[in-house]
Amino acid sequence: MVTTKVVSVLDNNVTLTAAAANHTSGNWDLQDGYGGKLGLKVTNGATGPTLAAQCQIQVSGDNTNWYNLGGALISTLGNNVVTSWVVMVPIGAKYLQVISGSNTGQDVVLRVAGVEISEIS
Repeated sequence: MVTTKVVSVLDNNVTLTAAAANHTSGNWDLQDGYGGKLGLKVTNGATGPTLAAQCQIQVSGDNTNWYNLGGALISTLGNNVVTSWVVMVPIGAKYLQVISGSNTGQDVVLRVAGVEISEIS
């Protein structure tokens, strides 16, 4: 069996500014596929944050009503520390977004990218 996988970048190295409001990623349209995987990476700067950044994955069936997919992902504190996760996206997810908290005390950089299984042959 052959599969086709399509990469989508929701946040391309976005700086979460210290003490700013939450950041919402781009919207990932999964309605023509079979689920996939989502990769998230938080990179601390030379002066690590005093409060950990948090990322909450949300899914929707109508692109209006959003529901949390699991709990919040919480990054590690420390100078120049990189924290990353890979989360499987279920076939029932039609749309996906990530809400990231930037109340960290120091700036951090966020990258969110997904791979959708768009075809099985």
